Amino acid sequence: MPVTRRDLLTAAAAVGASGVAVTALYGSGRSAFAGAARFQRPLAIPPLLQGEVRDGVRRFDLTLQRGQREFLDGMQTPTAGINGAFLGPVIRVRRGEQVRLDVANRLGEASTLHWHGVHLPAKMDGGPHQVIEAGATWSPRFRIRQPASTQWYHSHLFHRTGVQVYYGLAGLFYIDDDQGDALGLPSDHGVDDIPLVLQDRSFARDGSFRYLTSMHDRMLGMTGDVMLVNGVVLPFLRVRRRLTRFRILNGSNARIYNLAFSDGRRFLQIASDGGLLPRPVPLTSVRLSPGERAEILLEMTPEDDLQLVHVPPPARRARGGGMMGMMQGMMRSDDQPFSIMRLIGSGLEDAGTRPPRRLVEVPAWSEDEAVKTRRFVLEMGMGMMGGGGFRINGRAMDMNRIDETVRLGAVEIWEIVNRSPMAHPFHIHDIQFRILDRDGRPPPAGEQGLKDTVLVEPQETVRVITRFEHYADADSPYMFHCHILEHEDAGMMGQFVVVA
Repeated sequence: MPVTRRDLLTAAAAVGASGVAVTALYGSGRSAFAGAARFQRPLAIPPLLQGEVRDGVRRFDLTLQRGQREFLDGMQTPTAGINGAFLGPVIRVRRGEQVRLDVANRLGEASTLHWHGVHLPAKMDGGPHQVIEAGATWSPRFRIRQPASTQWYHSHLFHRTGVQVYYGLAGLFYIDDDQGDALGLPSDHGVDDIPLVLQDRSFARDGSFRYLTSMHDRMLGMTGDVMLVNGVVLPFLRVRRRLTRFRILNGSNARIYNLAFSDGRRFLQIASDGGLLPRPVPLTSVRLSPGERAEILLEMTPEDDLQLVHVPPPARRARGGGMMGMMQGMMRSDDQPFSIMRLIGSGLEDAGTRPPRRLVEVPAWSEDEAVKTRRFVLEMGMGMMGGGGFRINGRAMDMNRIDETVRLGAVEIWEIVNRSPMAHPFHIHDIQFRILDRDGRPPPAGEQGLKDTVLVEPQETVRVITRFEHYADADSPYMFHCHILEHEDAGMMGQFVVVA
């Protein structure tokens, strides 16, 4: 059933009550950009975990655990993390390697660990079917069969993904290969190759996380009024090299970022979700929805002192009118500019690195190769505030139902249609795809590489193309879903199997 006017008016009141969003920390309007004195904590760099090779297999030990972290001065926040109190280490592997990840669950409750963006057998995917019970250890093993890229990992427990990721169960997963190494890109972890995990959080008066306390949170997804970068509020970074690579993950549950620098300078996007682009793309802003990644190159001088900021993009014309336009207007009014972190250029050294003009060739699957086109319609209906109203093709997620069956080796086009009044990031497990078009128009240059998550605007149709390779298992499904975690938990998810 469609969203009713009463639904929207109720949600509008909720948005109005919470519409300060991140500006609660910084102010309002353009003054939302924080003064330099506000950035008092150094950026934390997640530790690099390269594992240990035994009997030809690179092995990693990971522990899901509870902890505490001081995000706000003088307050301890109960958290969850992997090998630490909050978030996890950067796991680094190489194309062609066999890897094994021993994941011990010490949370005191069930969980999973999904390897987002990684091409692997369905039984190793870490989705809702690969539950790690409290006290148990899960040991997936697979070969790395994809190019250099920045992937990530996070909890994917059915109906509990949102809260477990919110409390800290997420981390980055780097893949290296010879072709990427040969380009000479900045690659010194924590020096000129900097991970940035962007998350927004909301806190109660006692310093604990606030999660799903309003209709706004359930309907639009969980957003907070405090920004974290690698688990640090308002961090600063003294940049050490003139040319620095930033690997940026939108690790938030629901917030969409339009990232820019406070002086409006240009930077180069060199990679998207699935790896390097064909060539660097000059930009002044990059938009990332939950689950998406981008790698950028930023050049600085010793005199530079600037901020990474969110600047709302120009408003799209409301499509659909009536209640549809009302809800889109509500969400635009909730989106204000704010600061994320400070970058300081004093003390720079020049390592002699220069951006290459060309990067890599990206698979160019042809529409003529496609043996099937599948259609996925994203919908928000009545009952969505209590669950069950978030659907794909009219159906909410059912762990016992397989929605699609794909033939191994097939090239397919998936057509994603957003019939709801808000944007949804659509993620497909196991594969990387190319975006063919958005409403019939070619994607921008920054979206012309490999992707596993794509933001679909209200009333927009996006077509993607991919090949399903290497792995077939009629009994073990992969997921496709909205990557607003509260929508996924509430039913906007489905399952597919690949069969020989």
